[in-house]
Amino acid sequence: MNCEDARLLLHAHLDGELDAARDLELARHLAECPECAREFERARAMRSRLRSGEFHYAAPAGLEARVRGAMARERRWSRTAPARRMPRWSMIAAPLALAALLLVMFVPAMMRPSSSDLVAQQVAASHVRSLMASHLIDVASTDQHTVKPWFSGKLDFSPVVKDFASAGFPLIGGRLDYIDNRTAAAVVYQHGKHVINLFMWPDGHEIGGQFETLSRNGYNLESFSKDGMQCWLISDLQASELNRLAHMIAGESGSTAEPEASPSGK
Repeated sequence: MNCEDARLLLHAHLDGELDAARDLELARHLAECPECAREFERARAMRSRLRSGEFHYAAPAGLEARVRGAMARERRWSRTAPARRMPRWSMIAAPLALAALLLVMFVPAMMRPSSSDLVAQQVAASHVRSLMASHLIDVASTDQHTVKPWFSGKLDFSPVVKDFASAGFPLIGGRLDYIDNRTAAAVVYQHGKHVINLFMWPDGHEIGGQFETLSRNGYNLESFSKDGMQCWLISDLQASELNRLAHMIAGESGSTAEPEASPSGK
């Protein structure tokens, strides 16, 4: 585990959200890296301080009575004041204030990325990190019967691991990764010179979901469900070829078809 990976997991470690294998890996890194250990202690100290009563303030005595009194006077004035004396601006102030409040409440929510978009960003970041940090594969093998058992005991689920070498997508290995706030399996394929990461974790949907094609930072992504697993494929491969691999993994028709000629796969 490198320092970048460790710092991404510090708060999950503090909240007890990591599985045993990843938690132990992080603990070993903190024991060996003084800089990450100091960062962890700062996060833990901030967490403890926020949970203390230091930032809790009680309302001043008599505040509630003054507020209630002001509200009562306002109600009496509203019932007795002639409408002709009410300034014109006050008649439109309330609608304007309400409109401003709605803008403050709902515009940020509308601009916030969807959960699917956030996962896509994490998948793209993990893919790039695996190519840059020389951490593409933990177990290197073209045999699915070697790669699949390697995950046993490291995950709380059994990932789908298949070899599609006959269709032009040979299996080259696998590793552990961290996506959507949980440990995920990363199964690695190759198509010509293109590396393909398949990320998987349980989503509880036994029926296969709709295929969705996305693009992030120059990479194509394909998301779908398979046997209760959320699956994300990512590569700089052509979108049509990535979609073909997705359908093969999902077990749909055409999974044994011979590879089509493609400039991207050369």
